[in-house]
Amino acid sequence: MNYSSLTKDDLKDHLFSLMDQVILHLAAEPNVDKFLDQTDIFDVWEKVLPEEEYPIFVMAVLNNIRRDEIIETILHAIVKGPKPSVKPTTKETGLPDKMSDHGKHPFS
Repeated sequence: MNYSSLTKDDLKDHLFSLMDQVILHLAAEPNVDKFLDQTDIFDVWEKVLPEEEYPIFVMAVLNNIRRDEIIETILHAIVKGPKPSVKPTTKETGLPDKMSDHGKHPFS
């Protein structure tokens, strides 16, 4: 299936269906490492998600995290591609301000 051509609502339905499948599997066999080693269930998603969003996706699915912010981040990454990243710089050094990202991650 070509997830990148689906609407956000259809993607959300597929994502929640995937979460339901994973919950059922892990309820019967709770070994997450074994599940990850033996499954190819994430492969199609890995192809449509940017590299930086893929770990968020996997953690959200494995932990059944359905917070709107996280789901929207995943859906946005598939539909629109990765968001451009502009890092604020400090006035003194002109280097990226490490503290500027505090609290902006969807898991925070």
